[in-house]
Amino acid sequence: MSTKIYALLVLLYILPATLTAATVTVTSLSALQTVINNAAAGDIIILANGTYTASADINVSKQGTATAPITIQAQTIGGAIIGGTNGFNIVSPAKYIIIKGFKFTHSASQATMASGTSFCRWTRNIFETPGEGENLLLNGNDHEVDYNTFQHKNALGRFIAVRGSGSQIAQRLHIHHNYFFDQQPQTGNGAETLQFGLSGYSLSSSNSIVEYNLFEQCEGENEMISVKASAVTIRYNTIRDCPAQFTLRHGNHNVVYGNYFINTPGIRIFGDDHIIFSNHFENCDPAINIGNGDGEVADGDALTVHDRPDRCVIVFNTLVNNPSNYVQSGRTNGLGATSTTFANNIIQGGGAAASIAGPYTGAVWSGNIIYQTNGAGAMPSSGYTSVNPLLARNATGTFHLQSGSPAIGAATGTYSAVTVDMDGQSRTSPLDVGADETSTAPVIAQILSTGMVGYNGADPLTCQPVIASADDGNVPANVLDNDLNTRWSASGDGQWIQFCLDNATTVTGVQIAFYNGNTRTSTFDLLTSTDGASWNTAASGRVSSGTSLNLETFAITATTAKYVRIVGHGNSVNAWNSYTEVKIQTSASVAARLMEETLTTKTGLNSSPNPFNNSNTITYTLEKEGKVQLSILDLMGRQVAVLVNGQQSAGNYRTPFNAHGLAAGVYWVKLVHNGKIVTKKIVKE
Repeated sequence: MSTKIYALLVLLYILPATLTAATVTVTSLSALQTVINNAAAGDIIILANGTYTASADINVSKQGTATAPITIQAQTIGGAIIGGTNGFNIVSPAKYIIIKGFKFTHSASQATMASGTSFCRWTRNIFETPGEGENLLLNGNDHEVDYNTFQHKNALGRFIAVRGSGSQIAQRLHIHHNYFFDQQPQTGNGAETLQFGLSGYSLSSSNSIVEYNLFEQCEGENEMISVKASAVTIRYNTIRDCPAQFTLRHGNHNVVYGNYFINTPGIRIFGDDHIIFSNHFENCDPAINIGNGDGEVADGDALTVHDRPDRCVIVFNTLVNNPSNYVQSGRTNGLGATSTTFANNIIQGGGAAASIAGPYTGAVWSGNIIYQTNGAGAMPSSGYTSVNPLLARNATGTFHLQSGSPAIGAATGTYSAVTVDMDGQSRTSPLDVGADETSTAPVIAQILSTGMVGYNGADPLTCQPVIASADDGNVPANVLDNDLNTRWSASGDGQWIQFCLDNATTVTGVQIAFYNGNTRTSTFDLLTSTDGASWNTAASGRVSSGTSLNLETFAITATTAKYVRIVGHGNSVNAWNSYTEVKIQTSASVAARLMEETLTTKTGLNSSPNPFNNSNTITYTLEKEGKVQLSILDLMGRQVAVLVNGQQSAGNYRTPFNAHGLAAGVYWVKLVHNGKIVTKKIVKE
């Protein structure tokens, strides 16, 4: 046989293996490193649940592809804990790498990404890394950091620091749906929560997006978010109860919109050509601080100066009950700010509308509404109207315009960059003054809660069986547990609970059991949707009987829907909305229930022991071959573990489940076999 033919046969033999992605589970860090070193595109590498001590870097330099990334993940979210002195070190030329589901307790500054890396993702991780340094250091381009929790930092360093190469900041990053919580104050400089760049990168454009993140109790130093780069978009974030300030410190052309500032020092602005619009400020001191520069970079001053703000546009914001509203602080020999536009903002309550203590030349004041402030302050009379804007707080906690508001359609000037309001709704001409545009378009942004972000946050693209606008600790999943002794509760007119069906189907009504339903009546509306964005009112003003604790039936005209939302309007005693059980009625309800009962009998899905401590065994029977997925869901319907995902032959199966790292509580085993679904409730003690 010729050498060429032999080589071809060998190639044909090994090619299928190279094209078939592998799923490998390891139980040590040394084995993890070995498998990473030999990883190929599409591989899934699972570190078994447990606590590991890293004494050397876990190096990653391999490349996946856009359609077949290399995934390195914990067995269950939060179940694999990596402590010690080292962590993941992603180095060039790594590409399309996913790091998922770990809890990092190793030393700070050990989760790093080098220049030359690209298209990597950190998701569903918990960062609680002690000591000085960064929890996560980002270099490279096109990375994603989403649904992580950064918490309990009490040392110099940042939760996230973004860097670059040479004078170019990292580009096209997407940082979203993360939870930043509990950063203790430090005595030195360098303890920002999120530091995006350094002065040396400040004139380079990042074209990155920071959105839908929640910041709470972060006060490492006076700057919380510190942007030191250009062309960064910061939108739809919630900053609440943080004594530190969001600062545009260096750089130009940044865009800040749709953010919610609550009980925090708001935003401080240096640099040129920024646009700040459609933001919501409440109880901030101050709300907006236009900087008083001490240098001018455009004239050759050092990049480290407080660059004089030039041509900044501050428009269409809503400021409510802020001790100080729009301010500029004094500075010895300060250069002030030039050509600032402050227009179409609503300022209601609090201190003087504007307080300017430095040079402020070429300013434009136009179309603002002020109401019940401590005077107009430095705002000229030509720049505002004093009138009640008719703001009212809605169920999301934000102030919206009410019907008949003088702000509706009253905006002045043309601002092409202002395309959406604080709810993410498109603005249409004539524009409304303030952060809210009256609209019936889908709402895509609101004040964030902890259930929407972080390692356990609900993914909006996932069909969650049940979610709610709020709860008091009686969570929405309680209405699906077949137990009339548990409940979902939320106080306030307009609080809602929402259900997602597996597919769009014909909905004919709902059944609701009301907490204390035998002593009070409850009022509610029923809304339906096919996409979770656009809603139709199927019934309004429905009222319970006030005589029953059992399920009551409320029929509606049959309609096609995938989502059903119950909007509560309190009860006859108080403003609470409290339901113990809810069932969505569809044309297929009876058939589906009979099918599930039959399937449950045939599969014999069981779990033993139940309740259990850290592990149990799940058993089931398949009458015929088929595609099987066996997973574990928490009470919110979020997937916390996948135990089986593939083809299985007919027969009896026993699958161990290690729940180490999962909190005690109720979980669901979900078995999907050839498209049929069976569930089993289990309890971890």
